[in-house]
Amino acid sequence: MPWARLIPAALVLAWLAVLLAHLRAPVPSDQANYFTAAERFPRPVEVTTEMHQMTRFGLIIPVRLAMVVFGPSQAAYAIVPVLATLALLLGTYALGTLLFARSVGVAGGIAVVAATPVFEDSTDLLPDVLAVGLFTCALALAVAARQREEPPRKAVLLGIGALLAWSYLAREFIVFAWPVVPVLLYRRAGLAGLLWTAAPIAAAGLAELLLCWRMYGDPLARLLSITGHGRGPSTPEIASTYRDKPRMLYVLRLPKTLQTYAEGGLLVALLGLTLLGGLLRPRRLAVPVAVCALLWIPLTLLGGVLDPGAPKLRLQLIRYWYPVFPAFVLGGLGTLWLLAVPLARRLPDRGRARAVGAVRAALPAVLALAVAAALAGTAARSWWAAPATRLGGGTQLDALRGWMHDRDGAYDRIWTDPHTRKILPVYRRGFWGGESWSAGIYAVRPGQAAGPGPGDLVLLYDTERGHICSLCKKSARTAFGDTSGARPGWRQVFATPDRVVRLYEVGPAGGAA
Repeated sequence: MPWARLIPAALVLAWLAVLLAHLRAPVPSDQANYFTAAERFPRPVEVTTEMHQMTRFGLIIPVRLAMVVFGPSQAAYAIVPVLATLALLLGTYALGTLLFARSVGVAGGIAVVAATPVFEDSTDLLPDVLAVGLFTCALALAVAARQREEPPRKAVLLGIGALLAWSYLAREFIVFAWPVVPVLLYRRAGLAGLLWTAAPIAAAGLAELLLCWRMYGDPLARLLSITGHGRGPSTPEIASTYRDKPRMLYVLRLPKTLQTYAEGGLLVALLGLTLLGGLLRPRRLAVPVAVCALLWIPLTLLGGVLDPGAPKLRLQLIRYWYPVFPAFVLGGLGTLWLLAVPLARRLPDRGRARAVGAVRAALPAVLALAVAAALAGTAARSWWAAPATRLGGGTQLDALRGWMHDRDGAYDRIWTDPHTRKILPVYRRGFWGGESWSAGIYAVRPGQAAGPGPGDLVLLYDTERGHICSLCKKSARTAFGDTSGARPGWRQVFATPDRVVRLYEVGPAGGAA
């Protein structure tokens, strides 16, 4: 294997080890919605206000395929996000190598996937990293096709189109960045080549219409849910964060949001360097600057500039900005590299010519890698061994699974709060699939007649600190009221040492309010 291939292989293996060590516990929010939609596919999810999530088939279908192999398990929950992150790493590496140098590709790939907001979603079942990873790979293929002398093969053009199509099926507004790809391809592929690229996109669009028609009775179900999502009601607390703000605040949403992270200063500096590079070396920085502009302009307009009283997007949510991360990180590092190359050539000719040449060649690479190392190191200090990850000890429900497995058949029902109820079925199976225990899982809701009875189990999950699942803590207090200890008639039968998981058996005189 040529040494050049060892670099991406080493990057993938190293980052895969980091991701596996930091697998996050499932989250009972949007992530659980996607998991439910995948589990029921191709059957519809009935009575939902989250149609925009239920119809993101680019994420739902791969997770469903994982469930065919592993069942609705932790492996099925994590495998697609992990592969998506590795695709983003490889796509960024390839794009940086093609546009600038291999060292910029390595530095950019590490910096993008290590950035705190991206890393925090790297093993969560969400569509954003997947869409950006697919688009970045498509963009790298388009740049490679443009740099070759001969026209690209039909298989390459179809592959680019398939990646773009699937990126849209995962996250719709990634299409704002698409125009860069046909512009790159047109010179080498011509109009006929662009038609080959468009074929998978058209097929995916038709498939989406048919799926929406088949599952939800309206071929435009996804498009209607997307365009109407921004008009949905918000609580006053949430609305105050993104409505009726000065227009300049919306314009500066990206840099201001980046600054809330530990490595935010470096990210903002790379963003500024991308803009500077676009002014100094417009041809070399054309691709990163174009991607940034194509995303920034529509997101900013829709996010509040056009109508501050009714923004269509909440731009303080950093995941909306993921598509520009590879562009501005590579643009900033590429600008540094381009500025360092002529400076390195001016080094004095002292010592042996071979040694001076090696220093001149290495200086731009060292500068790019040093900036990426500083960014990744700063970010890692904020997310390394976080409580919700396996390395940080977020395996309490795994321990519960082991306890329930050893006593399978002894209990018929386990009761918990509605949010924990969303994720607990994942732990009824082994990590790689197969049923681990068979008790039914039920949610306690205030005012409902049914509730835990004698012989049932009651699970309290992360009700004291909420470091792993803050939603579960709030939900449990709504469902049970006081969650500090056992109620009369309850007997604690299992607890993790940190009391994140506490399990009670209801006695003859017990019950839940």
